[in-house]
Amino acid sequence: MTGASDYSLDRMAEADRYNAWLLDRARPYLGSRVLELGAGIGTFTEELAEGREVVAVEPDPALLEHLRRNAPSATVVEGDVETAPAGPFDSAVCFNVLEHIADHAGALAAIHERLRPGGHLLLLVPSHPFLYGPIDAAFEHERRYAKQPLRELLEGAGFQVVELRRVNPVGAIGWLVTGRVLRRSEIPEGPLRAFDLAVPVLRALDRAELPLGLSLWAVARRG
Repeated sequence: MTGASDYSLDRMAEADRYNAWLLDRARPYLGSRVLELGAGIGTFTEELAEGREVVAVEPDPALLEHLRRNAPSATVVEGDVETAPAGPFDSAVCFNVLEHIADHAGALAAIHERLRPGGHLLLLVPSHPFLYGPIDAAFEHERRYAKQPLRELLEGAGFQVVELRRVNPVGAIGWLVTGRVLRRSEIPEGPLRAFDLAVPVLRALDRAELPLGLSLWAVARRG
């Protein structure tokens, strides 16, 4: 992924509070050996590697130099889920990656194979197909996900769904206005900074199951 996707990676890497929010959701399930898929420029990688063995897989050669520099504690591998090391891993982290993969069912099956029995997939994907707009197209998203079809996709790959819920309702509103109403293809810097500053307050919304969310968060276990 290049172009607008690289811009997105750089911009989201600056959203420190938001990124910490994601990692806090994942930490209880990480274990000691982690496979990070689509690691990008290493936004999460070095923190994942604190006290853990991390294999970070990234298919874009243009991002590998950044990834190695930003995550010196991780083992960096060029490739995708189909060519990732066999494992077994305690967990697989897949944040905002599955929506870029045409054969997402095949990708989930490949992740399942690389986890130990009882290991967890920690998955974040964009929610609500109706939100698909210019930003998604610019970031080369194949799709956005609805909740029940994602559950069926995970179960079809052999996973037991531990948790599946919509998160970040405020972000969904911003995405709707920016992409569908204003027809912009980039995430504006000002609103993103404001959102990142508001994360400590918005965390409280994570406790409720809401009908709207920018993303779907899933924890899925290999039986």
